[in-house]
Amino acid sequence: MWAEVILMAVIQALTEFLPVSSSGHVVIISAIVGWTDPMLTGLNFSVALHLGTGLALLIALWSDWMWLVRGSCGAGPDVVVARRLSTAIIGSTLAIGVIAIPLRDWVSQFRDPITAAWLLIVFGFLLAIADRFGGMQHGLRSTTLPVWLLIGISQIVALVPGVSRAGITMTVARSFGVIRPAAARFSFLLMAPAVAGAGVVQIFDVIQGNEPLGDVGLLLAGTLIATVVGVLVVRGLLAFLHRYSLAVFAAYRVVAGVVALSILLAMRA
Repeated sequence: MWAEVILMAVIQALTEFLPVSSSGHVVIISAIVGWTDPMLTGLNFSVALHLGTGLALLIALWSDWMWLVRGSCGAGPDVVVARRLSTAIIGSTLAIGVIAIPLRDWVSQFRDPITAAWLLIVFGFLLAIADRFGGMQHGLRSTTLPVWLLIGISQIVALVPGVSRAGITMTVARSFGVIRPAAARFSFLLMAPAVAGAGVVQIFDVIQGNEPLGDVGLLLAGTLIATVVGVLVVRGLLAFLHRYSLAVFAAYRVVAGVVALSILLAMRA
């Protein structure tokens, strides 16, 4: 069980922050490997992993959070920019919440591994196209509030496994000409309230469902591993995108989707 918990935590941290879809990977890998243990598929473990990725965002982007908080209060450098980004993060998060909560049950019908595999491929191509032809005109300071809001609201599509919250926001950002490091940084800033909101909803589901807590040691291990790996991934990707494109992630999505689709169709044949 320890090996499965470690693997799931690493997969969650890697795929949550890279533009490759964490939910898509979880749905596909669970179907292929056949993980049915309540410990791995239960809400408690999902909450533990969300807590880990949330902590990773807080730690990895600590200076950004302090800048946004101080800027929103009228202190520090680039107050106007900080307030613009804060408004976009809060505004798009509230919009997503209003739209997403009523759609939760409807979206659950799309948690099919074959659908997730197809979406890995489709949105991989869209990411490649946006990154290749999007241009490099805007950074954090020059991108307008309406564009940031559109990027934030695009997260609604990521409710379906296989799309990827990081993937869709970076795709939309690059299509508007936002430079890669700025697109990734804003995508990560958007994730924090989204991850926190998902965690809160899951906690309420746990309380209402009276689900047993399970092995506390395994839950803590999952949280810790997701946190450590998440911090490394966030910082590593931001450094990577200062020099390289998103093409490798687009290619990975397509290849992973094709491989997963082949395996899943063979299993169902």
